[in-house]
Amino acid sequence: MSSKYRRGDTGPKKLKWRWKDETDNRSLPQLWADNGRTESPKEDEVQLYAIECRAGLLLEWLVNTRTGKLLRGPLSEKPGIRVLYVTVDGEHAVVEESEAREIDGSWRPPKQFASIIAKHPDEADPVPDSSQDHYRRAVEDLYGVE
Repeated sequence: MSSKYRRGDTGPKKLKWRWKDETDNRSLPQLWADNGRTESPKEDEVQLYAIECRAGLLLEWLVNTRTGKLLRGPLSEKPGIRVLYVTVDGEHAVVEESEAREIDGSWRPPKQFASIIAKHPDEADPVPDSSQDHYRRAVEDLYGVE
């Protein structure tokens, strides 16, 4: 009688990009805030403003989709940025990752970078009270919005 179990069968697999930090958080450069796209919110959305960023690597791994276990990799890498977006009142935030461009030894946002994004409030995370004032000031300083 043969078993249907096959050694080494890892289940469904998928290539996924995972983040690896290369720098600490820093304030978003004013040039990025000024030159980024602005997404217009729909009726049920709010605007979130980019205030901090960090550089890192996006590493491609083969992942077991059932367990989330990394099976092999990294298979490839590309420069990336992670950006913190917050609401004007500093009460909600979203972190987004994207591929970056390497120019003269430094990483820049993609050409389609949005400095102001629109999201449904349920897609944003609540910000602890201790950080809200700092985030409000950062939005005011970078965008002149109160």
